[in-house]
Amino acid sequence: MNNKQTIFAFMLLLFFISGSIWLVFEYVSSERQRDKDDWQARLNIMAESQQHVIEKWFDSQLANINELASNPLVQLYVSQPELSVTSRDETSRGQLQHLKNLINATAGHADVFTAINNISNNAKNKVNDGIAIVSDKGVLIATRYFPLTNSVITDSYRQALDKKTAIVSNIFNLGVNGNNELLPRLVIVVPVSSVQSLQSDDIRAAVVAVINPEGNLYKLLSKDWLATSSEETLIVSLDGEVINYLSPLKNGYNTFHKQVGVTDDGSVTTKVFNAEAMVANDIGSFTTGADYRRVSVLATARKIRNTDMMLVQKIDIDEALAESKEYQNFILTIFLLVVFIVTISFIAIWRHATSLRLQKATRRLEARAALLNAIGDSINDHIFLLDHKNKLVFINDALARSFSIDNVDIRGKALNHIFNTEITSQLLEVTPEQDGETVRNREMRLEFKDKRHDYHVSVVGLSNKDYKRSHLYVMHDITELKDIQGQHNRVMDSIISTLVQVIDKHDPHCVHHSERTREVAVAIAESMGMTGDKIDTLAMAALLANIGKLYVPAEMLTNAEPLTEEEALILRENINYSVEILQDLEFDGPVIDFVRQKNECLDGSGYPKGVSGDDIHQESRILSVANAFVAMTSSRAYRSGKPIKEVLDILITEADTRYDRQVIAALFNVAENHSDWANWQQVK
Repeated sequence: MNNKQTIFAFMLLLFFISGSIWLVFEYVSSERQRDKDDWQARLNIMAESQQHVIEKWFDSQLANINELASNPLVQLYVSQPELSVTSRDETSRGQLQHLKNLINATAGHADVFTAINNISNNAKNKVNDGIAIVSDKGVLIATRYFPLTNSVITDSYRQALDKKTAIVSNIFNLGVNGNNELLPRLVIVVPVSSVQSLQSDDIRAAVVAVINPEGNLYKLLSKDWLATSSEETLIVSLDGEVINYLSPLKNGYNTFHKQVGVTDDGSVTTKVFNAEAMVANDIGSFTTGADYRRVSVLATARKIRNTDMMLVQKIDIDEALAESKEYQNFILTIFLLVVFIVTISFIAIWRHATSLRLQKATRRLEARAALLNAIGDSINDHIFLLDHKNKLVFINDALARSFSIDNVDIRGKALNHIFNTEITSQLLEVTPEQDGETVRNREMRLEFKDKRHDYHVSVVGLSNKDYKRSHLYVMHDITELKDIQGQHNRVMDSIISTLVQVIDKHDPHCVHHSERTREVAVAIAESMGMTGDKIDTLAMAALLANIGKLYVPAEMLTNAEPLTEEEALILRENINYSVEILQDLEFDGPVIDFVRQKNECLDGSGYPKGVSGDDIHQESRILSVANAFVAMTSSRAYRSGKPIKEVLDILITEADTRYDRQVIAALFNVAENHSDWANWQQVK
């Protein structure tokens, strides 16, 4: 016993240590996740803020180009049949000069183009930006250093002319300058309609702006005021599985660096998922992965409106979670130290505490045993315990007194030492199956000492190892309760019988109607396999269904003439009268509900509520068919009853509208075995 307790104690200690360590790491993990969630919120805010700034910049550029494209002078210029920049006509030269000034003014206002008056006549062309007006035939007029032959620019304005809509290209590489530096550029194209055109799609040309993003757009991406060193805002685009970086990068990576979204890290099975590609493919998501430097980062992305480019906001995980990692290491150290101290303390006090617990447990068990014995001996129920061989282990004083048995030496004796063989067999039949229910309850009537006794017997299977496969029997004497219940039932039957007689006297033309309805309804219910409790409730409803007729004038019930419309309405009210009479009485089942639905029809044409289909109780359907069958087969003072076959034919014609077809089918079966029902046809 001591060895088992020792093993259990050390297993408990081991469980405590392992559980504590698991909880510590779970806490550290949750703290790390909380910090990641905080950074997710922060990156989302930064990304949305940067998105707003970048989109505002793009909107500003589009507004500048739109303003130029909407200028009447530009529209007039592109509307002329023959466009020339070398016209010698004084008016044309004036318009052209004014148009050049307008383009230069737009360039200066936008602050992203190099205006003509800012470029020396002898300067080498290293600018490669500006504004041009183009048509489907080519460039009509352009600023001095506008790149005329680049395919991206040409494709962009041809696409805008074809689609008749504004186009914003991705940032692209125009080439390199004299210092071998890349030339990032951005193209914005806005179509120009002819002057005073009545058609919105009458597009003659387009304004093309080639923008150098280095002086303006890229500056919006830098955040020198941030306290973090690794946080970056990037502009990217996707080309299938390849991600293109369209803004400056760190660690010597050039603008327009390309990278595949999923790459090998040198091993056979491990793949590296590019963080920027992941968030660019799932805008608004938050992910952890390796960036273009193969450094683990936290990242999120936003779509730049009116473009195919995305804005990526990211930060290195090591920097983002640096403080969190230090705090987590501190917490981990403290928690592990606490676990160690608790473990040592547990081992130190275990031996002393074990002896004290055993002493207290012994006293508790003795007190509990005394309490249980006192409870068992103080109640009048007969209680006994049988082992797996059906031998007596214990009987209480009440059982010993009832049979004048000395329960001191009762252990190990058979149950028939107390009861006779017949009662013993009955009690053992109540024992639950070994692998089935653990508690079984039965009501039993036993005869001993020349007297009837009714008992409620509860048998409980015990699972305690000291009483394995044993069963505790509790026999509660309910003889007096059964006698009172029987007397109550007899009084109730007498009252109901009296009510039925009163109904018959009030409506002598329907004598025996209630008893016959009950007989037919019970026969149908038994044929349909209904349980005994439901049949008893149905029988009660059948007897009381017409009690409401007591409120209907007798002369109207005995009138052999057809009822007037007013009399028919009064007769229909007998259902509600029946419900009012019965509603304050207590029944074992829903008797009142069955009575209320007696005249309802499956198609909803019945009364009083007009319910239909499955809303009508099955018992009410049976009662409806039985009531109609008895009414048509029974004789009245003014007519004979109809033959059973004729009545069944009438009922089957109204199946599925008024009556349940299954109930009628059951009535067909039972009617064949009740030839005495044919006697109801005779007038008496």
